[in-house]
Amino acid sequence: MGTLNIVVRKRALSTIQKVAEWYMCEVNNTAAQHFVDDVYNVISTLSHSPFIGLLDEQYSTSKNKYYSFLLHPKYRIVYRFTKSTLYIVAIRATMMKQH
Repeated sequence: MGTLNIVVRKRALSTIQKVAEWYMCEVNNTAAQHFVDDVYNVISTLSHSPFIGLLDEQYSTSKNKYYSFLLHPKYRIVYRFTKSTLYIVAIRATMMKQH
C-alpha cells in the first residue's frame, strides 16, 4: 500500500481548530502550533501506515471499519481508509469526565 490521499472531514477540522484556539488562549501560541503540528504529523504517518491504529468499536459499523490512534495525551484521531484515501473523521478527547 502506497501513500493514501488525505481527506479531513469538517467535524475533525473544526475540533482541531477549537483545540488550537484553546491552547492559544490558555497556554500560548507555541503550544497551539505544537498541537496542530502533532495532528498533521500523525495524519501523515497514518497515510503511510493506516493499520497502526486500533479498531474503534464506537464508530465502526458492519459497513465501515473505523480506527483510532493516540495523537496527543488527551486526544485520539478517528479515521477510516480505502485503497486510495485516508478519511480523518473526528478528533476525540480521551479525558475522563469528572463527576
